Amino acid sequence: MQVPAQVGSGEYEDRGSRFSAWVFEIADEEAFKEKLAAIKKQHSKARHWCWAWRVGDAYRFEDDGEPGGTAGRPMLQVLEGRQLQNVAAICVRYFGGVKLGTGGLVRAYGGATAKAADQAGTRTVIPRITLDVRLPFPRLGALEEIKAKFPSAIFRGEFNDTGWIGTIEMDEPDAPQISKFFWEPPSS
Repeated sequence: MQVPAQVGSGEYEDRGSRFSAWVFEIADEEAFKEKLAAIKKQHSKARHWCWAWRVGDAYRFEDDGEPGGTAGRPMLQVLEGRQLQNVAAICVRYFGGVKLGTGGLVRAYGGATAKAADQAGTRTVIPRITLDVRLPFPRLGALEEIKAKFPSAIFRGEFNDTGWIGTIEMDEPDAPQISKFFWEPPSS
């Protein structure tokens, strides 16, 4: 999954209006709301605070008083076009006294967001999952095999009178291969 490598910022100016955008990684909607509140406070004299975010399959966008579809949607399209996840964009507009029309607004909000996304860059994050595991004593060798083949796996657990009970945290793409270690053929 691709996420922003850092906070990126971008500017776009057209006929006296100035658009300042930021693109950044977020964990959830709550984290986004905190960042939006901080930017609104820092840029309290701006006319509009438009935004877009996506986390997993969820996404939202807001035109904040601009004509429908001219701000938040183009910002979201920039994020989607770069295939970014766990990402948000906020763009503030300082009105310059001249209306830009719908095409001008789409270019301005999308352009400022694209510059911010370019500056942010990307980094790859491998999703992790956790499996609950119960291994009887005769099968404990599976733990050592997994440790040898998947060094990024993290084991947490304890021994009891029947074997080992715990969890294995791993890179999501490794889950099918690791799960094979725990499959037991049916007894005949």
